[in-house]
Amino acid sequence: MFGSSILEVAIGTIFVYLFISLICSAINEGIASLINKRGKNLFEGVKNLLNDPTFTGLAQQLYTHGLVDGISQEAANPAKPNRLPSYIPANTFALALLDIIGTQGLKESWSEVIQRRQEDLDALRAQLKPNPTEADQQKVKEAEAAVEKAKAALSKADEATRLHADAAKAAEKVAGPKDFINLRAASTKLHQALAIGRALAAEYPDPLGNIQRAIEKLPGGHTKESLFVLLDKTKRETALVATQIATAQHQVEKLQANVEQWFNDAMDRVGGWYKRWTQKILLVIAVIVVCAANADTFTLANRLMRDSALRASIVSAAEHTIQKNAANPAADTQARQKLLEDVKQLNLPLGWVCAEGDPQCGLVPSARDIGGWLLKVIGLLISAFAVSMGAPFWFDTLSKFVNLRGAGTPPGETKKSAPQPTKS
Repeated sequence: MFGSSILEVAIGTIFVYLFISLICSAINEGIASLINKRGKNLFEGVKNLLNDPTFTGLAQQLYTHGLVDGISQEAANPAKPNRLPSYIPANTFALALLDIIGTQGLKESWSEVIQRRQEDLDALRAQLKPNPTEADQQKVKEAEAAVEKAKAALSKADEATRLHADAAKAAEKVAGPKDFINLRAASTKLHQALAIGRALAAEYPDPLGNIQRAIEKLPGGHTKESLFVLLDKTKRETALVATQIATAQHQVEKLQANVEQWFNDAMDRVGGWYKRWTQKILLVIAVIVVCAANADTFTLANRLMRDSALRASIVSAAEHTIQKNAANPAADTQARQKLLEDVKQLNLPLGWVCAEGDPQCGLVPSARDIGGWLLKVIGLLISAFAVSMGAPFWFDTLSKFVNLRGAGTPPGETKKSAPQPTKS
C-alpha cells in the first residue's frame, strides 16, 4: 500500500506539472504569435543563409519574389506591410532562388553565344566557294539569323541587367521587412527584370552554365561558396545522363533538389534557435505562473500523501487523460482544451488562500517560520524548472507512470511471478 501511495502521489504531481505546463505553453504560443517570433526567426535564418545581413541582396529579392510574397499575410493589400511568413516550403525557396539567380548571368551567357555563333558564321563564309550552292547560301543565312537572334537576346539581357541594378538601388533604401513602400519599389523593378530574364533563360541552351555565371557575380561569402558546391555536386550526379536535352532538364531539377536539401538543413538550425528561445521564455513564464498558483512541489506532494480522496480523484483524471487523449494535449488543441475542462472539476491544492474549513490546508507557512518559507521557495523553484521542461515531456512521463500503475498486481491477488501451489 505504501508503494502504491507513493506511485499515486507521483502521478498526481506529474499531472499537476502537465496541467501548468499546458497553461505556460499556451501563454508562450500567444506571445510568439503576437510578436511573430517564428516569422522573425525564419527571416533571420534566410538572411544568414543567403549572406544578406543588410536585407539589400538575395534575401530581400527572395522575400519580394511572387512565390514567397504570395504566402505572406496582407500580401494582397498594398496599403499594409506584409507579415513575415512563419514557414517557407523548401521547393518554394529553391524555385524562387533559382529564378532570381538564373536571370542575373544572362548578359555574359548571351555574349558567349554571340561569340560562338559569330565564329561559326565566319567559318561558313570562309568555306564558301566563288559560286556557292543554294544550300551553302541557306546555311549562311541561317547562321546570320542565329547571330541576329542572339544579339536581340543580348539586348534584352542588357535591359534585364539594368532593371536588376535599379532594383538593387531601390533595395538600398529599404529599412526592413516592414518598409513596404520601398519594398514595393524594389519589388516592381525586380519583377520586371525576372519577366524578361525568364524568357531568355528558357531559350539559353545551357541553363546550368547560365546559373554558374550568375553565381560568379554574387558577392563573396558562404552563400556563393555553398552554391558552387551544390552546382558541382549536381554536375557529378547528372554526368551519366544520355541525351543533351535530358541532361539540361535533369541538371536543373537535380540542382533544385540539392538547393531544397541545403535549405532544409539550414532550417533545422533555425528551428534550434526557436527552441532555445522558447525554453528561456517558458522558464520565465513558468516561474510567474507557478508562483501565482502557489504550485509548491513539497506542499503538493504532502497534501496528496495525506488526502487519499484528492489523490484518487487526480489519479483517476490522469488515467482518463491518457486513455482518451491518444494525441499529446500539447500538440492537439482539442485534447488540450478537454484536459483543461476536466481539471476544472478537480479541487487541486493550488493558490495562496485555503478553502474555508479545510483542515489539511498548510498552503502558506506562518510569518515566523523561516524554514517553512525556505522550503516554500525551494518547492516553487522545483516546480518552475519542472514545468519549463514542457507539456510533451510530462505527458510522456505521465503515460509511463499510469501504465506502470496499471501493470501492477491489484490488491488481494497473487503476484503473477509467485510460485503456484502444486496440485495433488
